[in-house]
Amino acid sequence: MSDGVNNGVRSSDPVREGMMLACLGRYNEALGHFDEALAEEPENIDALLGRAMALVRLGSFARAVYALEDAQKLDPDRADIWYLQGLISFQRGNLQAALYCLDMALKDSPEHMEAWGLSGNCHYYLGEYQKAMDCYDKVLKIDDRYPRAWYNKGVVLSDIRLYNEALHCYGMVLDINPNMGVVWTNKGYCLAMLNRYKEALDCLNVALDLNPDDVTALNNKAAALRRLGREEEAVAFDNKVRELTIGRGPHTVI
Repeated sequence: MSDGVNNGVRSSDPVREGMMLACLGRYNEALGHFDEALAEEPENIDALLGRAMALVRLGSFARAVYALEDAQKLDPDRADIWYLQGLISFQRGNLQAALYCLDMALKDSPEHMEAWGLSGNCHYYLGEYQKAMDCYDKVLKIDDRYPRAWYNKGVVLSDIRLYNEALHCYGMVLDINPNMGVVWTNKGYCLAMLNRYKEALDCLNVALDLNPDDVTALNNKAAALRRLGREEEAVAFDNKVRELTIGRGPHTVI
């Protein structure tokens, strides 16, 4: 294994190593590898895209834009360039600009799952729930085991009070990864909204086993206990919520 740039040794494949580090969430280290590649080859478009992606994840949007501008001079239609521009616009709250960029990405790469998923999130925050679900369905047609799309579709369905349909989506997520506490929380919320309080408690207990400080799960557990007439137990969870923060509804799209 290469010692990387930090020890003064050139990586055998700096772009590949940078991507591996980025996948591990080690974005600052990844930047070093992308910079190494660009010092050797300034027009390495994969290094430019990797650098832009790492900078976006670090919240350095202005620097990411510069890298994307350089990449776009080399390949104006490349889907990943448009996707990252859309992601920056999304993070900045400019949803219409994000949708334009994502549409451009999808013109070049109609099966770009990340672009479809982020488009769905834009429509969700614009209150365009059917369009959001259409986007998540596009992802699931490409890969029906993509948990984020199932989760986000469940959030939308829950928001429009289609709780049984939302439960199906959350069940699909948990079939793929049963250790996602936020999904157990949202599943418990939907069950409670269907007056299935004992089942809701089972889900919320799993959520709290995974994350004891999940305020939403604590708040919803207190409400479910109260519905079952278990007031003293409910009060204990109310107090726990007050210690942490104010509870909210189900978690939003991701």
